[in-house]
Amino acid sequence: MFFIFGIKTKLVGKEDRKVLKNGFMANAIVSIYKNYFELFFIPIFPFSKKYSIYIPHSDEYYETGFGSSDMPKEYLELCKEVGRNY
Repeated sequence: MFFIFGIKTKLVGKEDRKVLKNGFMANAIVSIYKNYFELFFIPIFPFSKKYSIYIPHSDEYYETGFGSSDMPKEYLELCKEVGRNY
């Protein structure tokens, strides 16, 4: 039998949150991604989450996952808090 399988990353949620940056409250865009195992291009089950945060005020971008920069602990906690909704 011949099966087509792979891994796909899908955006499952995006929210705007306020963060304290250099003594000012700045807007941050938090995105939540899920990695899915797919079979015949149909997502079967999720097996992990990835988070990213973008702060336009200071033009900073952080994400979790393989090959990404280290996200500061306070931003990671904010991302996990948002990720509980998804």
